[in-house]
Amino acid sequence: MQKKRMLITGISGLLGNNIAYCLKDTYDIVGLYHTHQCEMDGIRTVGMDLTSCKDVHGLIEEIKPEIIIHCAAQADVDTCEVSPQDAERINVLGTRNLVESLNDHQMKFISISTDLVYDGKKGHFSEGDLIHPVNCYGKTKYKSEQEALKRENVLILRTNFFGWNIQDKLSLGEWAINELSRKNKIQGFTDCIFSAMYTFELAKVLDAAIKKDISGIYNCASSTSMSKYEFILEIADRLDFDKSLINPILLDDFRFKAKRCKNLSLDISKLADDLSINIPSMSSSIDSFVEDFKKGFPGIIRSSWECKNIYPASSDLIPYGRQCIDEDDIAAVVDVLKSKSITQGPKIQEFESAVCGVTEASFAVSVNSGTSALHIACLAAGVGSGDEVITSPNTFVASANCAVYCGGKPVFVDIDPRTYNLSPVELEKKINEKTKAVIPVHFAGQSCDMEAILDIVKAGEKKYGHKIYIIEDACHALGSRYKNAKVGLCKHSNMAVMSFHPVKHITTGEGGAVLTSDNNLYKKLITLRSHGITGNSEEFVCREDAFEKGEDGDEPIRKRWYYEQKFLGHNYRMTEIQCALGISQLKKLDKFCQKRREIVEQYNAAFKDIEWLTVPFEEEFCDSNFHLYVLLFDFKKIGIGRAHVMAELLKKGIQTQAHYIPVYTQPYYRKNFGTDWGNCPVAEQYYKGCLSIPLYPTMSDKDVKGVISGVKGLVRDDVAKEVFSNTTSI
Repeated sequence: MQKKRMLITGISGLLGNNIAYCLKDTYDIVGLYHTHQCEMDGIRTVGMDLTSCKDVHGLIEEIKPEIIIHCAAQADVDTCEVSPQDAERINVLGTRNLVESLNDHQMKFISISTDLVYDGKKGHFSEGDLIHPVNCYGKTKYKSEQEALKRENVLILRTNFFGWNIQDKLSLGEWAINELSRKNKIQGFTDCIFSAMYTFELAKVLDAAIKKDISGIYNCASSTSMSKYEFILEIADRLDFDKSLINPILLDDFRFKAKRCKNLSLDISKLADDLSINIPSMSSSIDSFVEDFKKGFPGIIRSSWECKNIYPASSDLIPYGRQCIDEDDIAAVVDVLKSKSITQGPKIQEFESAVCGVTEASFAVSVNSGTSALHIACLAAGVGSGDEVITSPNTFVASANCAVYCGGKPVFVDIDPRTYNLSPVELEKKINEKTKAVIPVHFAGQSCDMEAILDIVKAGEKKYGHKIYIIEDACHALGSRYKNAKVGLCKHSNMAVMSFHPVKHITTGEGGAVLTSDNNLYKKLITLRSHGITGNSEEFVCREDAFEKGEDGDEPIRKRWYYEQKFLGHNYRMTEIQCALGISQLKKLDKFCQKRREIVEQYNAAFKDIEWLTVPFEEEFCDSNFHLYVLLFDFKKIGIGRAHVMAELLKKGIQTQAHYIPVYTQPYYRKNFGTDWGNCPVAEQYYKGCLSIPLYPTMSDKDVKGVISGVKGLVRDDVAKEVFSNTTSI
């Protein structure tokens, strides 16, 4: 007799793989996994993202299952609470795609739901009780039920279970055994009641439900309930563990991100009656669980499955960028931690002097981020309501946000198609009587053509009769040069802004700086970064409040506690700890830049002759530090979209990123400034193909070769020839 074909989603999860293990001899099983690849003799497994409607439809048409058991979910309650959009996408959209893919096929659809659709107040919930989930997980699972019920002959099982994981994580029962066997003290909630069922017993119930072809909503759990504290005690008792290691606590004593329910005991009489079976008690389920443990089932079930995370662990991942910290950096930070000052001490000025040393700027004002630096630079320039600030769309949102913070309006100028920097030709078209500042962004480390920009701004000043400030967004460009002058010197600008985020050339953890050669701007920036307050007596306005009269004609005495707020400033100060790290990092800047250049040369040589790739262009007048290495992909030629390319590279341990989504296409800018797709065609064309690959000084030769191999391996030569012969270039 031919076995019925069963599709199990979430095959790598605890419930999915336990069900598959129990039913593999009864059904022809196909299992779906997402990020954790798993294989087992006799079971076909397929990688699948259930949120991709097209992929799900195609798979159902190919497999044509007779039964679907939908176990896949984002089931971590706290993760759902922190990332509700992901929970909605996985738990609701995934179910919707499955249901819609079934069309008119006569398939039995079984959706695994949760006891958390109930509010957990009265306990002994029946299927007819009020649905009132108290956390995001429960809410999305209830929505998932509603999606499933759009189809006829659907079975929904509201459950709670324990069993054996094949991944490197533990269920409650496994955790209790693991900790108590090591004689570790653990805690158990005395006021958290549940009716959990052993997964192997749950598999038997599922088999009976399929054979009886029941449909509708059922509670599927043990016939009795107990607290989680009692559950752990019973396991300890059966395995002769020391029960004094188990401490009773209350739910309210533990800080969860998501709200928890106190009594989720379930009435399972409807299921027992309709299936005409006796459903085990929790104690009976624990008996089976412990007996299987004694038989070595944790090892047996894990050895039956071959598992690996298709997305590598962070330790194996080659990120697109990262900090480079050595023992000297650590020692510098430790020295400050042992000192008297960890903020507003001597390291601030020392770091600012060091920044001036490497950029040859006259003044540097350190702040807590590049974004803060952009903000106070706009404030110092006097940007306010009614003013326009021109910048590039090919940047992080902070380059435009800084104008909005001041009440100004950002105006986006299209980019040069070769350098991806702000186009001077397009800039000239946008300057008008409202222009207060221009913020050219030195994208990926390559300087904009600052002489051309300065000439255009000077012409604008002459035409409209007012000052127009140039603020270089040099957050990518520490260590770069423009026409043999260091970026940050402010030779062609009023101010330049640096960032010391961990992916930048040097890091202070988070941090930034504004550079300038203008002493008046410097004084204003110093004040703006610290609440707009000054303690400089020469700048005091209310001098009668600042000084006491001297005796017998002596000079007035300054009140040492006195300060004045000159502007509405901000608390954007950097700490001594950050500055100590920055000072140490700056000593290695040249070495960092040299290593990046060596990697860039390897990339250029490897990719320059590939038909579907464009390597970065570098102007003769610029010596770029190469903060980013951005390849332009012709995704149409290779027949693979960017999302799939990034996923394929991630499987190989290579992280990539798209730099950047045109800022004006963001919902905030569309809503508040009326911008939209089509505003900057060159930037949009660039965005369609851009992808940054890993580049940082501590990359090993093996890492670099791995990235090159990974990118080249996206399209094999034989496939590429076939694709190119049938594809028109864009």
